[in-house]
Amino acid sequence: MKFQTYLIILLGLGLLGSSITGQAQTAPNTGTVDLIWEAETYTPPFYRGRSLPTSGSLVRVIAIPHFYNANGQRIKDEQLFFRWNKDRADLSSASGAGKNVLTYRPSHAAGSANSIEVTVGRTATDAGVKARVAVLVVTPKIIFYSDERVVKNLSLATDQAEIIAEPFYFSLAEQQNKTLKFNWQMNGRPTETALTDPRLMTLTTPADGATGQALVELKITNPLRPLQTATAKLPVSFGLARSLF
Repeated sequence: MKFQTYLIILLGLGLLGSSITGQAQTAPNTGTVDLIWEAETYTPPFYRGRSLPTSGSLVRVIAIPHFYNANGQRIKDEQLFFRWNKDRADLSSASGAGKNVLTYRPSHAAGSANSIEVTVGRTATDAGVKARVAVLVVTPKIIFYSDERVVKNLSLATDQAEIIAEPFYFSLAEQQNKTLKFNWQMNGRPTETALTDPRLMTLTTPADGATGQALVELKITNPLRPLQTATAKLPVSFGLARSLF
């Protein structure tokens, strides 16, 4: 009876609680963090490469933390605190519990990079675990296609051919909303394109079958993003003539 009484007293005082439950605290900052980024810029559906960020485009950086409790269970993002930093400047409005995604628009010109850093911890004040990534800004570009092939010069042996100009790395939203401006020229003179899709141009051989050369030029601009602009040229030969451009 004395032993039973003594055991009850210990349980009542909570002195045996930790040994019964088996729960223990882990180190506050043990874990790792992965950073991945994605750019909301345009690439054709058939293109297998990655969309790249340009000045003014939308970039999303995602932190993927790997933190575990004493039972080996992964700690949810909502239970972790994320502190974001861009180019050595703290982003307090983007930081907080569960805020594992940073969205921003690069303001630099092409060729520069944004340094993005995140610190992940159990609280807002602990040292946390850091990860950093450099996101390079590129220049938009135009690539011409004909019959689903990339063309850098075109020999027009048939009556007509259609070319399509793909505006790589322009902001996806402006491409989808048809905000981009396409300025086509033939031998320095403005020329008309398809009203339904400004990326398309149809080339036709001269009615008399004469041979010759022409230079197709295109400039694409984004009125909402002044640094998003690209130009390209496509030499075209009619008949059997060889391009002089």
